[in-house]
Amino acid sequence: MPIRDTLRHLFRSVAGASPEQPEPPAAPEKLGPGPPTPPKFATRPVYTNPPSPSPTPAARPLAPAAGPVLALYKYDACPFCRRVQQTIDRLGISDRIELRDTRRERKWRADLVEKTGRTQVPCLFIDGEPMFESADISAWLTEQYG
Repeated sequence: MPIRDTLRHLFRSVAGASPEQPEPPAAPEKLGPGPPTPPKFATRPVYTNPPSPSPTPAARPLAPAAGPVLALYKYDACPFCRRVQQTIDRLGISDRIELRDTRRERKWRADLVEKTGRTQVPCLFIDGEPMFESADISAWLTEQYG
């Protein structure tokens, strides 16, 4: 007796059916092509991150615009600097402010210390006058350009 029949006989006896009971008829063979089978691995759209912005240049030339000359001393890892940068982005005035990264360019850090005696960032220079504190800077920018 093949193993397959032995296992069927065993399972039937455990399930309470008599081993002499006839087997159910086999499923009829399908004729012709059936419905298309889905691919084994469904393809999904590939999402890519947008290209990361190029590093902020140490000093961007200012776009010609009416208003005060603005220079922001900052560095990217500073959460307060990010707050000011978000305000600048929200107002769409990034072309009016010269960004000076004090961590990437030593000359900007030295310049900040020379002008203010401190290394505190963010520091926005408005026509040569320093303004500290991110909340004050954001409020001033919103008042002027908002």
